[in-house]
Amino acid sequence: MPLQGNSISEVTLKSAHARYAAHAAAACGYAFRSLDGADGYLFEVRDGARVAAFAAGAGTPYALNDARAASVARDKAFCAEVLRQADVRVLPGEKFFVTKRWSEMRTPGREPEDALRYARSAAYPIFCKPLSASNGLHAEVIESEAAFADYMRRVAREHFAIVVQPYVRAAEHRVFVLNGRALFSYRKSPPQLTGDGRSTVRMLVQTLPRDPETPEALLLPRDERGHRLSLDETPAAGAKITLDGPANRSAGGGAHDLRDGAKAALEHVALAATDALGLRLAGVDMFDLSGDGRDLCVIEVNSNPMIATLEEAGRWDLIDAIWRANFDAALR
Repeated sequence: MPLQGNSISEVTLKSAHARYAAHAAAACGYAFRSLDGADGYLFEVRDGARVAAFAAGAGTPYALNDARAASVARDKAFCAEVLRQADVRVLPGEKFFVTKRWSEMRTPGREPEDALRYARSAAYPIFCKPLSASNGLHAEVIESEAAFADYMRRVAREHFAIVVQPYVRAAEHRVFVLNGRALFSYRKSPPQLTGDGRSTVRMLVQTLPRDPETPEALLLPRDERGHRLSLDETPAAGAKITLDGPANRSAGGGAHDLRDGAKAALEHVALAATDALGLRLAGVDMFDLSGDGRDLCVIEVNSNPMIATLEEAGRWDLIDAIWRANFDAALR
């Protein structure tokens, strides 16, 4: 049932994008209407005779990016290759298919058996993630050949290909680019726990926010000295535990030092990446390998970035700025 006008204030829309669009529409004096009831995964915004529909959920609501550029960015291997061709530094990586489906449509050398052969001589730990997943889903640190084989079996249930990269432990940053400039940036951190002297690591992990519908990832906790911990160990009260893996918010990671714009070195790399891909809006993730901004390396470029970090920080001014630009691109 469509919801419009003041009725949206009485409903908590399930779609975060719908909430952001409704807020920005009110600020612009535009009419907002959910075409998906209280869920809000399909909605429209109207400015007089101009109207645009937006889909969230499995789709992207961002009109600023064309389908060609967004499709290249979504494929992590294709994205990395385009950036390499533009002399933007990226992490090295190998692409492998985890299923034999559609093997007749590709040349040999990257099939599941090739991946297992690669794993026999890989320099562990390595970092693996599906070619087109988001939110850190199935992004895991793998420490052995047996763990790699198990990872392939698990991922093949939902995905057809993966990217294998060296595991890097360095400061990670996100730069949000909008229309050729860095709108905001922040430092990312992997999920962290604090011991209470009573709970096991496994029990502490259960306190992290997590989507119950997503499959559980293989957790690799370590202490402040970098030593690996068992999930059944009981850390001392106040002990800090880091869970190696993705630093995504959806995986329990943190966001720190949120600021307008970005440091010059970070902005330079982020703009080079989005220019190479042809994106007007993107979240560019990168490692600072040197720790001083002189050796930056792009991890990936997200053409459909979530902005819940801004909501948590109360930065509705930035949310409105993003959606105002999106309205300008979509309303016709």
